[in-house]
Amino acid sequence: MGWLTAHWAILGKTPESLDDYGVIACSSGAITSAEFGMWLKAFTSGTMEPKALPRVATSHFTIGPDKEPWLGLSLQTEPESQDGFQRPYAMTYYACVRWADVASESTRLSYRALYEALAKEDFSGGDAPFLLSPSAYDERQLAGAVNGTARRAAALLLTGRPVCVVRAGHLPLEKRLDFLDAVAALLPYGFRPTLAASTWTNSASRHRIRLSFAEVPPTHGAWELPWEDDDPPEAYPPQALLYEKELARYRGADLQELMRWLTTLAEPRDFDDASHRAAASELLQAGAAARLSVEQLLHQCRESIANGEERQLGVLTTQLARKRVPDKDRKTYRMLIRTNPIRPPQKLADSVVVRTFFETLLRLLYASPMHAADVEEVLVDLGGRRRALPPALVAALSGLLPRSSPSGRLLIASLLGSERLRTILDGMSEDELFHVAVQSRNRKVLDIVIAEADRRALPTDPRAMEAVKYALMRHRYLIEAIGSGFAAEESVLYYQNVLRVSHRRRLTSADIEEILADLDRPPQTFLLAIVAQSAPGTASTLLYALAGGAIREFGLTGTSVAGSVKAGLDRMTAPEEKWRPGKVLIGASIIVAIAAAIALWLWL
Repeated sequence: MGWLTAHWAILGKTPESLDDYGVIACSSGAITSAEFGMWLKAFTSGTMEPKALPRVATSHFTIGPDKEPWLGLSLQTEPESQDGFQRPYAMTYYACVRWADVASESTRLSYRALYEALAKEDFSGGDAPFLLSPSAYDERQLAGAVNGTARRAAALLLTGRPVCVVRAGHLPLEKRLDFLDAVAALLPYGFRPTLAASTWTNSASRHRIRLSFAEVPPTHGAWELPWEDDDPPEAYPPQALLYEKELARYRGADLQELMRWLTTLAEPRDFDDASHRAAASELLQAGAAARLSVEQLLHQCRESIANGEERQLGVLTTQLARKRVPDKDRKTYRMLIRTNPIRPPQKLADSVVVRTFFETLLRLLYASPMHAADVEEVLVDLGGRRRALPPALVAALSGLLPRSSPSGRLLIASLLGSERLRTILDGMSEDELFHVAVQSRNRKVLDIVIAEADRRALPTDPRAMEAVKYALMRHRYLIEAIGSGFAAEESVLYYQNVLRVSHRRRLTSADIEEILADLDRPPQTFLLAIVAQSAPGTASTLLYALAGGAIREFGLTGTSVAGSVKAGLDRMTAPEEKWRPGKVLIGASIIVAIAAAIALWLWL
């Protein structure tokens, strides 16, 4: 947040001194030593016990005729030395800043940040004010410290009475300080000029601390708040209960957003002014629509669509568009929508407002780039089990085209109609088409690609046929796309279709040799498709090709084994002259079939 000027003072004693507590050092400038002493003593919280130290407390005061507000933070410790009466004593290191310096959105400040910045300073280096560099206001860290006790404490502070947390002796200093920060963050930021808080107080003493921890319950009109106790206090005021319930609606990113909004309410407010306290409650309630959680907005948008309330949907969608959804939360919200389908009535089927809602939803809940699998997830989440998608959703999907991958664009374009799909396909080469099919391994994309290849590979256009054929060869006849997610029968049928598109005829011996020449270990279903698409008289070619592939795979080329296999293949495919013609044909067919089966078994 940049540099922050802080004036400082030390309240305590010098070792072996008989003097009472006083300011023993301070910065020069805006605040005198006497003023430091007056304000430091005004916010004492009773006799300090050693176990209560170190203690961190915040304070506030005004200076000058214009009553300029200041905020202060003190760190109280116990030195190793004693005073002149041989008693232990406490040293208080104090720093304060002008409210105007921490009231803007860019300079807002947490107590923890001021404490950590103060702890780094050397109080013995002269009388110049400190130049602090506190860490930025972190809503995520503050939201992480919120629990039921923090929400109740914030609500009870709006009753005008102090709040004292008990049964929290096990908490370390940092945990207590984070709690004080969290409570302050659940209130309008403008209350800080009148919020004094402390990590420890003596409940037996009267003090001006409004929010604190203590060992025993207070006896002077403060609320007793047991740590992490779900039971509400007796005579819980309705306005406090309402404020607590409203806060309880916020979690995660929504809570962080609420805290961010509360810091914008920086106009100074006074806990002692009933109208200021009431206004805080009203602000939280009246602004609830603008600060609904993402889940709440989704629910209300769904209800507005179901009821045909187009105007209300427009207001809610505007608020939804201002939200930010972390990547880790997107799946949760998508499941919420999937289990609570959004079904626009007929009168809103083509509504521009509904389309805007879907566009907002797609932007918030789905990451870029959109692949085919992502688009299918969108269809499941938003389309439900119905075959017909809402027209407004289809129109909204068109907005995804610029931020989608090629596979996603094909799938979206297929939903937008044949003309839009044709525009996408015409801009893709054969290699781009088949690359998308292989990379996406998506059935719908594969269907689109094969249909487009079939359209292009016209027998009347030899050049186009060659382009499709050799592109399919380069992409291994889409084996990776088909073999990754299809049952055996489907795979054979798809491969048959690919082979038909690539050759436009029954496969000849030359075709088979060409297809298998560069394929290593083609799947069995692909080999079955070759058999199904082969022309008469090609059995021996297939057998030779499979045996040759096996020899190359096992590194047997040029060996005696390769020669023996070649000789065996020649014998197997040679006609047997001693047999009668009918038996020759039958016998040769049986031998070829058996040999082919053995070769397939060896190959796999």
